[in-house]
Amino acid sequence: MSKSQIKRLFLDTNIYIIGTQEADSDEAKILHSIGYYGKEYTQFTAEIILSEALIDQIRRVGKYLWKKDKAGLVLGIIWSRLNIHYVKPNQQWYHLFDQINKIGNIPSEDIEIYLTAKFGEVDCFVSGNRELIKSISDFECLTAQDFVAKYIQF
Repeated sequence: MSKSQIKRLFLDTNIYIIGTQEADSDEAKILHSIGYYGKEYTQFTAEIILSEALIDQIRRVGKYLWKKDKAGLVLGIIWSRLNIHYVKPNQQWYHLFDQINKIGNIPSEDIEIYLTAKFGEVDCFVSGNRELIKSISDFECLTAQDFVAKYIQF
């Protein structure tokens, strides 16, 4: 898959948290490439997949690490600077959630993240926790390091 073939991109919570916290990290390079730090850095026009589950994780982890204000800033930047495709749960989502939860092949706290990517029809899923998703997904799953090596030119 080439960079231009990525129409929808899912970035897991750790990409936003580490990318905001560590300016020289691969996660920060990804955030730069999607316009998080301003449109002049944008290399991707892909829609960034977002859901209430992802927002909640960013809020919780951000509050834990930085306090409420910085977590709110991160979410504000996501909403104001990125090309968002928001995924809302539906009956099929809840049915699949129950099935996956019964099987137990994804930890319960990650099921909604997987469903966000699945129902968001992502082309690429980027996370430090990708092995959990990779085993059952039909989309490309990469770590931040692998994504940068494959798709980003700095």
